[in-house]
Amino acid sequence: MASPFSRRTEVVSEVVFLGKLVERIVSGKIRVPRFQRAFVWRQQDIHRLLGSVFRGFPIGSILVWDTDLKIASSDRIGPVDTAPRPDGTVGYLLDGQQRVSTLVGTLRLGTGPAIEDELDWRVYCDLETGEFVRAPKAGPGPQHFPVRSLLDTAGFFGACRRIQEEVQDTRRAREWLGEADRLANAFRDYQLPLIHIKEADLGSAVTVFARLNRTGRKMTADAMVSALTYDEGGFDLAAKITEFKAELNQRGFGNLDRVLLLRAVLAALKLDIYAQDWANLIRKQEVHPKLPGAFESAADGLRRALDFLRELGVTSDRLLPYGLQLVLLTEFFRRCPDPAPEAKRTLSRWFWVTSFSVWFGSGGSARVRLALQELRNLAMDAGADLEVVDLDSPAAPFPERFDGRSSRVRAFLLYLGSLEPRSLRGTGALDPGDLLASRGTGALGYVVANPARGDQWLSSPANRMFVDADHIGQAFGSLGARTDEELAVLLPTHGFGPEAIGSIRSNDREELIRERRETLIEGERKFMEQKEVALPMARTAATVADSEASDDE
Repeated sequence: MASPFSRRTEVVSEVVFLGKLVERIVSGKIRVPRFQRAFVWRQQDIHRLLGSVFRGFPIGSILVWDTDLKIASSDRIGPVDTAPRPDGTVGYLLDGQQRVSTLVGTLRLGTGPAIEDELDWRVYCDLETGEFVRAPKAGPGPQHFPVRSLLDTAGFFGACRRIQEEVQDTRRAREWLGEADRLANAFRDYQLPLIHIKEADLGSAVTVFARLNRTGRKMTADAMVSALTYDEGGFDLAAKITEFKAELNQRGFGNLDRVLLLRAVLAALKLDIYAQDWANLIRKQEVHPKLPGAFESAADGLRRALDFLRELGVTSDRLLPYGLQLVLLTEFFRRCPDPAPEAKRTLSRWFWVTSFSVWFGSGGSARVRLALQELRNLAMDAGADLEVVDLDSPAAPFPERFDGRSSRVRAFLLYLGSLEPRSLRGTGALDPGDLLASRGTGALGYVVANPARGDQWLSSPANRMFVDADHIGQAFGSLGARTDEELAVLLPTHGFGPEAIGSIRSNDREELIRERRETLIEGERKFMEQKEVALPMARTAATVADSEASDDE
C-alpha cells in the first residue's frame, strides 16, 4: 500500500504583469476547468475590480494547477473565446475565476456581443472622474476611455486621437490625454502574484479548489464527482444532472437539491446514499464504468416516481414533505416500473404516513437505510411487510405556525390543494403546484394582514390561502367583494366553514381565522382517515405543549 506521504504537492509563486496573464489565458495556456462555477459577478463588481487595478490596490493572488492531464475545460472566458488547449502542461484556474474573467472580458473584448444577461462588458473609464462606468445611453463621450483599448497599442492611440479631434478645449483635451496615459500605464505596469500548484493529482487539485471556494457557492457534490471521474469525451455527471434538472423544472420540481439526484444515482449503484466520499466511491474500477447506466436507470425511476406523486397530488417540489421520500421512491420505481395495485396502495400509504408523522425528521440515517431496503424488498414482492416505517404511526398535530420549509406544513398544503381551491376572482380553479413552483410561499397569501390577536393568528396556517398569481395584499378585501352566492362556492374550496360568510360580512377577522382553523383541523383529520393515516394524539401542537407544561408542573 502506498504511503500517504509518498507525494507532496509543490507550490511555486511568480509575479506576472497583468498583460502577460491575460495573454496566457487567451492563448489557452491557463484554462477554466468545468468544475468551476459560472461567472456570477455583477456590474458594480466589475467596475470595483478595475478601479482597484487603476489605483494600484492588490486584488489577491491567482491560483493555477499545472498539469499535463487533459481536464474538461472551457474555450471561453467571459465574452472572449480562447485558443484550444495546447499540448503539454497547462494551468487550470483554481482560484480567481471571477477576477480573471473580468480582466480578460473587459481588456480583450472583441467585436462580438458585449452584453450578456444585462451584464455589459463594454466598460469605460470616465477621465473626468476616474470612475469606471457602462456606456451612457446616448453613447460614450470623448471623456469615456474604453478599457478594451488600454493594452492594445493601436486601440489606445485611436481612442486618444478621438479626444484630440472631438474636444475643442485644448487645455481639457490635454488633461484628458494625460489621464488616459496614466490609466494605461497603471494597467500595463500592474503586477499580481500567480501561484502554481505542481506535482498534484486531480483529487488534490479539486480538494484545494473546494477549500478555497469560500466566498462563492460551494462546489456541488456532483461537480466534484464529475471532476474526479471525467475522461476526455466521456461521461459528465454534473452536465447530465444540469440537463435533467431542466426537465424537472418543466414538471414543477426544478428546485430539487442536486445532492438528492446524486443520492438516487448512488442507490442505483447499490452504494451508501449517505456516503460522504462520493468521488472516491465512484472512481473505483468496479463502479466507474456503471455510472452512465446507473444515471439513466435512476432518471427513469425518478420520472416514474414523479408520475406516482402526481397521482397523489404532489405536483411541485414545494409540496414534497421530504426530498428523501423521492430518493427512496425513485429506487422503488427503478426496480419495479409497473407495480401491482396492492404494492401501489402500500406505497401510497407509506408516503402519507411518512409525511404526516414527520418520519424522516425523526429518523436517523441508519433507519433511512433500512427503509430504503424495505422499499427494495417491496419492489420485488408486493406482499413484503414494512416494519421500519410503522404504517400505524400517528400523524403529528396541526401546525401552529406557517413555514413553507416544514414537512408537516407541506403535508397540510397537500390537503389544502386537494380541496381544489378556486380563484378569488371567480375565474376557475387554481393550480397549487404550479403556483408554488413559480412563486414559492408567495403562492399563499394572508387571509387577513392585521388580526386582532396579532401574531397568534397572523402566523397560523389558517391565515394562509392559495391566491391568484398576480394577487397583491390580504385576501380579505377580495372575499368581501364577492356576493354571498359566490362565496358559498368559493370558500369551501379554501377550507372555510359555513360560518365564514357571516364573519366576513361583520368584519370579524379574528373569528374568521378561528373558525377556519377548526374547519381545517377537522377537514385534515378526515383527509388522513381517507389516506389510512392514524390520527394525531392531540389536535394541535399547542395542545401538546400545554400538556407537557402541565406534566412539568
